[in-house]
Amino acid sequence: MAKLTINSLLREAVSVSGKNLPSGKWMEVEANSVVALIRALEKLYPGCGPALTTASVAIDGDIYSDALTEPLDELSEVVFVPSIEGG
Repeated sequence: MAKLTINSLLREAVSVSGKNLPSGKWMEVEANSVVALIRALEKLYPGCGPALTTASVAIDGDIYSDALTEPLDELSEVVFVPSIEGG
């Protein structure tokens, strides 16, 4: 199971479902890739997928802007990172 950091971006994305995330800083989700993680979260919290697919993802401290196909294992630590807009 991937270890997912519960941050403000994830809370905001999940809020559209009307459900609350578990209390604490982490949750574990069974997934072998980022896209599988987003699909699992979408099943638990319908409507959160669009916001998460557009976010950058940090996996074990490395940030990916296009991480959907990146593999995860049971030790992976994942954080959805909000996009930074600038001009």
